[in-house]
Amino acid sequence: MQTKLTIYERIEKFLDKSKIPTAYVLFIYITSVQYIPDNWVSEDFKNVSLWPVAITLGIIILRIFFDIYKKINEPKKTLPFYNKWGDLIDSGEFLKIFKKRLHDDKVLNIKIIGISLRFHWSYIKNLMEEYLLQDKNVEFNISLSMLDTDAYDSLEFIDESFKQKFLIQAQATENDIELFKKNYEKQNRTSKCNITLHKYTFMPSFYGILLDDKFLFLGNTYWGKDMIRSAGQSYNLYVEDDDFSGSERIKIFNSWLNYIENKSKSK
Repeated sequence: MQTKLTIYERIEKFLDKSKIPTAYVLFIYITSVQYIPDNWVSEDFKNVSLWPVAITLGIIILRIFFDIYKKINEPKKTLPFYNKWGDLIDSGEFLKIFKKRLHDDKVLNIKIIGISLRFHWSYIKNLMEEYLLQDKNVEFNISLSMLDTDAYDSLEFIDESFKQKFLIQAQATENDIELFKKNYEKQNRTSKCNITLHKYTFMPSFYGILLDDKFLFLGNTYWGKDMIRSAGQSYNLYVEDDDFSGSERIKIFNSWLNYIENKSKSK
């Protein structure tokens, strides 16, 4: 699922990455043009060409200084944190990003790694249904990864009573995903919904939701009272190119997702 950038995002990304190399090229031109033989380039052309080159270089240098000044003087940022799934939903941040990405591109790629997906799936499903029922000409590409329900007996990670409760929730979620796929994937609509369910057989060290390879809501599993704690717990929000290694976190998340997709059972 390759994320599509808007035209504005492509231009902005290109200009941001090219300003320093461009400044080097313009500086080299200004310092070397005077040494070009007159029989190659006329003196008038040299003089005329220097003005736009010098102005462009000046604008780029001012932009670089402005970026430095802005970085030095901007308030210290903190990593967005949500104590639990309910707090994340109540904040409205997830919904805001969800709607903005759909508005900008009409296509939304969602990747989820969870254990039973009981919180993630029910919320995502309700959001998607709103658009699909109204047939708003959008496309959802959903990759879901959950712990294989057939592997619960072989994994000694929780007490028996909790295992059975967790297993029932996971089986119910899996059945609901399959029902949703049957209801929406093959209907003759302008909106599209492509869902792939992957299963893995190991205990993950984290869980999370990635939107368009740009916004990652990430949490870590941990052990407590002989049971694993997961999706109902805390989340941090990482954004591509943020000040908290967001791009690296997204890269790691995708690497695990690719591993799960390549090694697991899929539906």
